Amino acid sequence: MRKSMLAILIALGIAGLVVPGGVFAKDPRLSPKRLSSTGDSITEAINAEEFNPFIFITPNHWASWANGYYGFWEWLFGRTNVKSHNQRISSNFGSSGRKNFMQALSGADSFDLPGQTAQSVSNAATYVTHFMGHNDVCQGSFADIPSDAQFEANVRAGLNNMKNGLPNGATVYVQAIVDIYKLWQLGDQLTSFGIIDCRVIWAASLFNIFPCATMLSPLNSEADRQYTRSRNVAFNTILQNLVNEFNANDTHHYYQYTTVTFDTTFTADQVSPFDCFHPSAKGQKDLSAYTWADGPFKAYTK
Repeated sequence: MRKSMLAILIALGIAGLVVPGGVFAKDPRLSPKRLSSTGDSITEAINAEEFNPFIFITPNHWASWANGYYGFWEWLFGRTNVKSHNQRISSNFGSSGRKNFMQALSGADSFDLPGQTAQSVSNAATYVTHFMGHNDVCQGSFADIPSDAQFEANVRAGLNNMKNGLPNGATVYVQAIVDIYKLWQLGDQLTSFGIIDCRVIWAASLFNIFPCATMLSPLNSEADRQYTRSRNVAFNTILQNLVNEFNANDTHHYYQYTTVTFDTTFTADQVSPFDCFHPSAKGQKDLSAYTWADGPFKAYTK
């Protein structure tokens, strides 16, 4: 009996079913040369360094933490070199075969993620960044914040798109939703154009002219703001759990989650000097640095 059991165990070991590195090993990780960034206005670098008063929402794509670039014109006009993930990939992996796709769009929330990830798939991305959920937390009213079940369903649909369509060996890097309460805490330190108290601008959230009434409305109590923050935290927990689930069960792709975007404390110079809401160019540069340093390619330091 013992010999029979031993023979079975040996046979299973030979078949690679019980030894590390057997059939459950992941495919080799691909180079991140085909970058696709899903997300919202933060990844679009809205109002980071330049502002058009006629359109208010001004994409500054060169200053994006994920997709930013720094060429001759950026140098000539004195724009900030944010050393984005896009730039770091070229520095560390070379420019040959490089592709850079911006799927992120201002105003996007988790309901838009399936569509954005479908674009990532169509672009055959080998590295996808996901930084979204701020507009799920930032609503005009508390009743408009999605339920946990709806948020999870939206994100799961996006992850399933990538699981089923990205090239084998691709990497998905998910960032936690920023702790928006920390923006509120900076209120007495922030001005727009150096003259207007940002709390005056935030008051426009009462009329749905400015976003994020669920955190920034002057009528909110501290209990209201803590409720909004609890939704922020709950959505991050869902993101983390889904990343762990997909990484454990998908042998063809790599999934990683970071809390650094939630944990890091803001400083006033990291907030847009125009709209008092989005990251400034310095904020984008810092965001690139600490997400890269905690990310899947952190061993590459150029």
